[in-house]
Amino acid sequence: MGCAAALWAGTPGPGPAPQTSTAYLRNQLVTFTLASLQKGQQPFSIGPWQFGARVSDRKPRDHRLNLYLVAPGTQHHAEGYEEFDHNDVINALPPEGVVAEWDVYWAIVLDPALREELRDEQELIVEAQKAFVPGDLFEFQDIPGEGFLRAFLAIDSLDGLGSYRLKDGRLPRVIIVPAGFAIRASAGERTGPEAEAPAAARK
Repeated sequence: MGCAAALWAGTPGPGPAPQTSTAYLRNQLVTFTLASLQKGQQPFSIGPWQFGARVSDRKPRDHRLNLYLVAPGTQHHAEGYEEFDHNDVINALPPEGVVAEWDVYWAIVLDPALREELRDEQELIVEAQKAFVPGDLFEFQDIPGEGFLRAFLAIDSLDGLGSYRLKDGRLPRVIIVPAGFAIRASAGERTGPEAEAPAAARK
């Protein structure tokens, strides 16, 4: 599946752009520390959030871990950037202290009836294998992940989802699309007082 991956989506507000520092692993928050940018590298960003430099390699690799950018989600929210609300979900932890490469995937909710927060790789895969019947009054703006479809897959109408439709006309509840690049980051269990704080409640 092809996609148009954006280096920047949205206009940054005043002050330094926030970096992602946590991600969900099996519904629990873990630390997610991006590799430092090297001189001349441009950060990959979603709205105001920076994700470090891209590793330009369009093909997912077996040796890499997976990072799913799930839209919509409540983990990352900023006023004026609601179309980029999302959760960061990873599939495993690398060895302690290791800066690993992560294949990036867009995980976009299409079904308006899917209101549960998705914070686990297995949940994403299960929902992507389910389908729903768009009603007669179903419109593009009814899609929960509409903003990601526009910004990163260059899809702005129901016709643009034609390649994802099943033969019977149904659509997947969630689509998972390779972004066509990877990023570098370390990850680990949270320690100290923050580790005792429960993950955000599900909707």
